[in-house]
Amino acid sequence: LKQADGKLQITKISKSQRKRQPAAPFTTSTLQQEAVRKLGFTAQRAMRVAQQLYEGVDFGEGAVGLISYMRTDSVNLSEDALTGLRTLIEDKYGKEYLPDVPRIFKTRAKNAQEAHEAIRPTMPEVLPPKIKSALTLDQFKLYDLIWKRAVASQMIHATLDLVAIDFACGDAKNRFRANGSTLVSPGFMQVYQESIDEAKLKEDEEERLLPPLKEGEWVTLEKIDNHQHFTEPPPSFTEASIVKTLEEHGIGRPSTYATIISTLQQREYVTLENKRFRPTDVGKIVNKFLTEYFTQYVDYDFTAKLEDALDSIAAGEQSYAPLMHEFWTPFIKQVEDIQENVQRKDVTQEAIEENCPKCEKPLSIRLGKRGRFVGCTGYPDCDYTRSLEENREESLQPQIVEDRVCPKCESALVIKRGKYGKFIGCSGYPNCTHMESLQKQEDTQVVCPECNKGSLIKRKSRFGTFFYSCNLYPECKYAIKNPPVKEACPTCQWPILTIKTTKRRGVEKVCPQKECDYTVPHEETGTITDS
Repeated sequence: LKQADGKLQITKISKSQRKRQPAAPFTTSTLQQEAVRKLGFTAQRAMRVAQQLYEGVDFGEGAVGLISYMRTDSVNLSEDALTGLRTLIEDKYGKEYLPDVPRIFKTRAKNAQEAHEAIRPTMPEVLPPKIKSALTLDQFKLYDLIWKRAVASQMIHATLDLVAIDFACGDAKNRFRANGSTLVSPGFMQVYQESIDEAKLKEDEEERLLPPLKEGEWVTLEKIDNHQHFTEPPPSFTEASIVKTLEEHGIGRPSTYATIISTLQQREYVTLENKRFRPTDVGKIVNKFLTEYFTQYVDYDFTAKLEDALDSIAAGEQSYAPLMHEFWTPFIKQVEDIQENVQRKDVTQEAIEENCPKCEKPLSIRLGKRGRFVGCTGYPDCDYTRSLEENREESLQPQIVEDRVCPKCESALVIKRGKYGKFIGCSGYPNCTHMESLQKQEDTQVVCPECNKGSLIKRKSRFGTFFYSCNLYPECKYAIKNPPVKEACPTCQWPILTIKTTKRRGVEKVCPQKECDYTVPHEETGTITDS
């Protein structure tokens, strides 16, 4: 393969044409998913901004509602909405982008109530760029997304060629294949294209757009990667994928998806790391408790079945009293039985095959205020504990930091564990008290305005919040709460400004000096894309 001399020749191109239809206009679920994927919003933030657009924006003559009701699982559009959208498409994009008849979509969600229309612009002729100045940045982004999705849903299909391209690498026997698609006619994709989950993108080769190529053409060989693929577990949930899964299983209603997610975070059952949910130790224990003792009530179908039963009561097909009796009698009996017979340690402790090095009693994995740890079952008579991540030998031997020594006394640096987690400290303690964070601190490259020597770095407090302080601490104790900017205040000439974000005023550039009231709106960097 290395003898290919940096070139690949296209030996064969196979094509088959396919029509791609536009996605339905937004429901609550799909709006939250797209706002997470395309705009980087949380589900709660998306619903808060949608509420603002629904309640109305003042253009000088009173508040005007820009979108229809945003808590809905319907994909239907009214006759007036269809007429307005089709008129706009014909005027703005041309008659060739308009299908012969309006598109009608069917709801796929379980237990969909469809009490409202789909989420759509109330006035399609109000183009997003025309009203950008009257909206906040978040409002503009979300209105633009809703407008494009609704307009695209009533446009003509896109035409693509599904392509399989064979490349010869050095020799015809060395064959590589690229699968994907090329765009023939954009149709609705000129306005909007639905984003998809990472996992689906890896599976669906048709989603990969390839450039137009011809047989016999030579292309440059950038590099050769050799990968061995193994079966991987499903990825952790993102906000978009968890909303989609809730909808598929019929759990909750459109108005509750954001609340469910925020409750999981507020109760610290999960944390959001790199936009993916990770269960905490408390979350794992709660999950274990519920699945072991309340199995039938945390079953995926429980909510959906109960919704069906409630619908039948609403329709007059059965009485509510027998349903409540059927649910409550076994449920309260089970609760009372668990309260009487199950102890906290039955759920929070897990036995391991190891004895305590101090008293030889069995050790167990336990849950404490700062997470899970290994402790002696002889507590409080024996106080032996160690980190769950460390094995016995590691807990007795401190881990030395390679290729570094203490900057104060030149003794070896070791990784230690304190009440707020791991940190790097001097092995000469208590004679030397040098310590530093285990994680590399982010340098903002902004010169400290107080000492004019150090630079401001991002630090994490013991309460989990971030702040910015001089890297020459404790010599210089200057610190601020918000991210600094290399820009002098025009009012008081202080060398830096900060970026402050509030729910009420949005993102602003402010002076950190208390006696100065300089404040200007700050537009976050980034652009809205259609892919």
